[in-house]
Amino acid sequence: MSVSRLRRGEEVREIRIEPDAAYVDGRRVAFERVERDGALAAIRIDGREHAVVTAAEGSRLFVWCDGVASAFERVAPGRAAAAGAKEAGGDLISPMPGRVRRVLVEDGARVARGDVLLVLEAMKMEHAIRSPSDGAVRLRVAEGDLVEAGVELAQVE
Repeated sequence: MSVSRLRRGEEVREIRIEPDAAYVDGRRVAFERVERDGALAAIRIDGREHAVVTAAEGSRLFVWCDGVASAFERVAPGRAAAAGAKEAGGDLISPMPGRVRRVLVEDGARVARGDVLLVLEAMKMEHAIRSPSDGAVRLRVAEGDLVEAGVELAQVE
């Protein structure tokens, strides 16, 4: 699963991708990947196949679907936290691309400020991602997930 905030023009959307569905601002859209020669060629939604090509360059994401091209910018709100991740309110944002190596709390668990929530491996180093405040944690990633810079890892409410 990966979570991103993407901007197109003035519009910002939260996108969460799982193996069989995408969540756009919390709205679920079930889909099936169609691969050809080991690469994504299309997605199937409600039995209809849509040709897709994607490319990334830095924080920009380009998507071509059914002949329409769109460009998006990854949004990484927040300020640098002492723990190394960025935070915006109770959100924890990945400071760099990496892999979630360990998740040390369960979704919904009560945590205290400074508790280690998960461990992100990036640039051959492990980074402890700590809670910025007391509250209930809402996980946005799972162990093994690959994340880009600016991806929301968790939220503490």
